[in-house]
Amino acid sequence: MAPAFNPAPEQSIVYVQPFTNSLVPEAFSETVFNDFVDDLNNSRLQTDVKWYYIIKEDPKDVDPAWLERQVYVTGEIWSYIENAGCCSTELRAKARLRLFEAEEKDPTLEIFIPVDSFFEHDRSTLDIERQRLAKRLANEMSNAITKALAKRN
Repeated sequence: MAPAFNPAPEQSIVYVQPFTNSLVPEAFSETVFNDFVDDLNNSRLQTDVKWYYIIKEDPKDVDPAWLERQVYVTGEIWSYIENAGCCSTELRAKARLRLFEAEEKDPTLEIFIPVDSFFEHDRSTLDIERQRLAKRLANEMSNAITKALAKRN
């Protein structure tokens, strides 16, 4: 985290750009993003943020001058791997979050989050475990941002 990080955005709004995904199942990435934003909004009382707003426009259509004046979060999910055997499956994914302050070209905070899980086929299914991993990743990501933006006493 940059030493000059100011955790209280002026408007008390933090914008969230949809995540970029590389070779990640759509259901997985949608769950991660939706749960991430929901978790952030549910933890607003721990920060000075009044609301987290999703930027609905395509990233290439967002005015860079406007975005530069905002506090915003971007993210990526990549390296999603399902390594299945006859009796068990290992799931892995990596994510990166970047938090930008207003008027800053470089991220103030950059976080890498790898997650993995393992399950036996007779105890669970791929769909259930994929959802669990997505929710866990979203939770870890939102906790990291909430901690960075936490109110200072």
